[in-house]
Amino acid sequence: MLQTALRVVPNLLLFIGTAGATHYVMSFVQTVMHRTLGHHAIGKKFFRNHLDFHHTYYCGNHLVSQDYQGDEGNNTPFFFIPVCLIGAGTFFILPLYLFIGLVIGCAVSFYMHVFLDKEYHVEGSYLCRFNWFRRKQELHFVHHRCGNCNFAVIDFFWDRLLGTYRGSIE
Repeated sequence: MLQTALRVVPNLLLFIGTAGATHYVMSFVQTVMHRTLGHHAIGKKFFRNHLDFHHTYYCGNHLVSQDYQGDEGNNTPFFFIPVCLIGAGTFFILPLYLFIGLVIGCAVSFYMHVFLDKEYHVEGSYLCRFNWFRRKQELHFVHHRCGNCNFAVIDFFWDRLLGTYRGSIE
């Protein structure tokens, strides 16, 4: 029994670490892509989509609506394409259990990014009862009022590292 646990525990920790590291890589890439493709003309169609839809529906003091608006201008699905290509490549490099951890970490991170962005903009979201959510929502709204900061959706420490963090509108 002890020998089995000694073999399983390190693999389980590696699995969890792979899933967690995958989320942080996804979160960083999302933040950088949002900043470079979504808010600079270099992003071309992504730039126009992001500004013409998401930042048009939610700007100024109109930051929430009864139902989420702007799905047709969502660039997030395009982010999924390179992620799938890179993920497919890791299938040939990683052991199967770590590949599964990577897929789970990627899927959860991707889902949470989309989910939280929508919840930030839905009036009376049930998540508003949580202080952590209200703080992240506030930071996201700073981004909508001042488009050159707070590009992250989940992990705003990336904005601190990139020098694009702003705690509030002053």
